[in-house]
Amino acid sequence: MDASPLLQSAIAIGSALAMNAARRAAIALAGYLAAGLFLVASLAFLTLSAYRAIAYAIGDVYAPLLLGTAYLVASLITLLVLSFRRR
Repeated sequence: MDASPLLQSAIAIGSALAMNAARRAAIALAGYLAAGLFLVASLAFLTLSAYRAIAYAIGDVYAPLLLGTAYLVASLITLLVLSFRRR
């Protein structure tokens, strides 16, 4: 038995919509990955320059402690915000 023309049209439209949604999702994923890579690279350069400036100002021992503490506080604040958003 052949499918009716109406059913064939619905299947064709549905597959076209699914392909379009998948294409848009792939493009969005590629954009977010590129933005994430740029963010990581900029964070690395900013961390290095901050480390060198702090090491020059207060010494090689305290610079990693200060930067590590700053990143720890930033991550704890981020986790706190995320836990409040879930409620």
